[in-house]
Amino acid sequence: MDAFEKVRNELEKEGVSSPSKTRCAEELSVIVSKTFSYSERSLRDFYNAALNTDCEKVSIPQEEVVMALANYLDYADFKEYLAKTPIEKKTTIPEITRSVTPEQSIDFLKKNKTALIVILILACGILGYLYFNRQRWMEWQDTHYVEVSFDSQKLNEGILKFYKKERIENFKRIIANCSTQYFRKDGEVQIWYGKHEEGVLQYFTSYGLHPETGKTLKPITEYMIRKYSCP
Repeated sequence: MDAFEKVRNELEKEGVSSPSKTRCAEELSVIVSKTFSYSERSLRDFYNAALNTDCEKVSIPQEEVVMALANYLDYADFKEYLAKTPIEKKTTIPEITRSVTPEQSIDFLKKNKTALIVILILACGILGYLYFNRQRWMEWQDTHYVEVSFDSQKLNEGILKFYKKERIENFKRIIANCSTQYFRKDGEVQIWYGKHEEGVLQYFTSYGLHPETGKTLKPITEYMIRKYSCP
């Protein structure tokens, strides 16, 4: 649950308004899949189970996933997380001092309803204008992301993405063959794969979501290399 809370806060800082559980799970899946391929559906199921008051304990069987989540929370391992995380977190709710009675508030709202609605609409319009012009955007163009101007139609169609420097610089689609360097010298994966909407296998230079299907890319394996890339 702490991992979901952290990724939700990070998404909100990037400009995502009220990130859903699915969006948070997708981001966590990308993070975990750097070391161990794991679907957002599984992470979301564990999160829902943790929210269930009838569930006494939630246990993720894959040690790699537990380690990746602990590292994401800036802990060396799960033991350190347990040692430094309190069992119960107390939340203090500040006391609100009322200077106006409820009856006075209701009368004020009734008398000024129209004015308040107009002010609210204007405020939303101004904030929306400032937000969409402040935020930087990017879109996928065949083999890589490029920075573009805001386009409401593209945003509604899901084409426009929030600008990420790392995606612009490091996320590319490549043609993989026998000469491709699939792993670094230390053995760490540096090529990920996923299928196009038409079922064509495609290769990318970084982890993340497929730019067209939105599905989580998988880290390359020796089996996939021998069967598809370099038979």
